[in-house]
Amino acid sequence: MKEIQPEFASKVRFVAVDIGYSDPKDLRALAKDRGYPWSIGLADRNMLENFNVRIQSTKIAIDSSGVIIYRAGYGQGTIAEWTSVFGELEQISPN
Repeated sequence: MKEIQPEFASKVRFVAVDIGYSDPKDLRALAKDRGYPWSIGLADRNMLENFNVRIQSTKIAIDSSGVIIYRAGYGQGTIAEWTSVFGELEQISPN
């Protein structure tokens, strides 16, 4: 993801949401150590239920209308797929 995110950073907002950390400071430190340029957040149980997240490393792309346009599970989602998804989001971005 780090490889393609800069290409779309001006039009597509990427937020990584973690379900395994209880302390946001630990999560931010991990993101900084790994050089993640995107926003980081923690999910609560309601969010996981609302987005039907059942497994670790669920990837979801949501358009500007709140519609899920892409979903992939653990070990799924290639750079080519994400480039296509980000391109689609970029085209429908209201900015």
